[in-house]
Amino acid sequence: MFERVGPSDRVGRRRATIRVLVVDDSALVRQILLDVLSLDPRIEVVGVARNGVQAIEAARELDPDVITLDIEMPELTGLEALPHLRTVTDARVIVLSSIDDSDTMYQALALGAVDFVPKPKGRLTMSMGELCEQLQKTIRTAYRVSPGAIAIDGDTIARTMTAILERSASSGEEPPFESSPGAISKTAVAIAASTGGPPALERVFAGLSSSLPAAVLVVQHLPKGFSASLARRLSRAGSIPVVEAEEGMVLRNGCGYLAPHGAHMCVEIDGSGPHITFDHRLGPMHGVRPAADVLFESVVDVFGEMAVGVVLTGMGTDGAKSLRLMREAGGATVVQDEETSVVWGMPGAALREKATNRAVPIGNIPAEIRRAVRARELCDE
Repeated sequence: MFERVGPSDRVGRRRATIRVLVVDDSALVRQILLDVLSLDPRIEVVGVARNGVQAIEAARELDPDVITLDIEMPELTGLEALPHLRTVTDARVIVLSSIDDSDTMYQALALGAVDFVPKPKGRLTMSMGELCEQLQKTIRTAYRVSPGAIAIDGDTIARTMTAILERSASSGEEPPFESSPGAISKTAVAIAASTGGPPALERVFAGLSSSLPAAVLVVQHLPKGFSASLARRLSRAGSIPVVEAEEGMVLRNGCGYLAPHGAHMCVEIDGSGPHITFDHRLGPMHGVRPAADVLFESVVDVFGEMAVGVVLTGMGTDGAKSLRLMREAGGATVVQDEETSVVWGMPGAALREKATNRAVPIGNIPAEIRRAVRARELCDE
C-alpha cells in the first residue's frame, strides 16, 4: 500500500503548491526526497510509493501534478509502470534513477516521461545540496508542461516496450557507428533543444536523409554521460549518421554532430574546411554548457547566409539571440510551434527576438530544413 503524506507532515505549507508523488523502492531515498522537497514551499509531497504497482494506485487516488519515478523496482519497474501511469493520470513524470544505461532513459522519454534526473553517484546523503537544487528546478519546469504536449500513441508504447524486451535479452553492447564521409559542407544546419528535446530530435532526424547537402550540428541540454547514447538513437531514427562530436572533425554533408557535455561546441574553418572545435574556458551560458548561442554564433561566422538555424522545445532562452544574428546574416531560421513543444520557452523567446517568422509543428520541421538547405544549394550553383 502506498503512503499518503498529509499536510501535518509539512512545514510552512501553502495553498498553491505543486503536488508531488515520490516513487522509489529505497526507504532512505524516499526520506531524503521528502527532506529535499520540503525545502521548497511551492512543492507539496502528497504521497510515496515503493514500486510501480503502488505508483499506479497512488496516482489514481492522489491526483499528483508531478511524479518522481525510479526505474529499478520490484513487482513493476518504472518503465513497465509508465504506460499505465499515462492512462490514469495527467501528472508529469520525472525519472529519477541511478541506472547507468542511458538508453533506458530515452526509452522512458519515449513512454511519456518529460525529463530525467540522474541520482548522484556515491553516497546520496552527501549530495543533497546538488540534488536539491536540480530536482526542485526540474519539478517546477515539469509542472509548466501541458499534459497534452506529452501525449503518445499506442504504437509508440508498443514499439518502445518491444525495444526494452529485446535489449534486456541481449547482453552485448552495440558497435560504435562509423559513417562514410560525404563532401565537405558548404551549408550547416544548427539545431538547439532542451526539455522534451530527445523525442523531438528523433522526429527531425527521421525526416532527413543522408543525401542532405549539409552538415547537421546539435546542442541538446543533457546531463553528463548521455550524449553518446542520444547520438546512437538519432542515428537509428533515420539515415543520417550522428556522432558525438570530437575536436577537429571536418563537417561533411549528410552527417550529424552532437555536442558532448561540458564544453561549448563551435565551428571554425581553415584549409581543411569547416571543422569542430571546443571552448573549454568559457563558463556556462544560460546555466548550461554546451549552449546553443555559442554554436549558432560560430555557425554564422563560418557559414553566413548558408546557415540554417532551428530551435526546438526547451526551457529558457538559449539560441534566441544568436538565431536572430543568423537571420540578419541571411540564414534561414525556424522554430517549433507552441502546440507541439513540451516547453515553449526557447522557441517562444526566439519569436520574441524576431529571430524568425516561422513557427511550425515538429512534424513539419524536417521539410523546413530540406527546403531551406535546397534553396541555399541552388543559390550556390
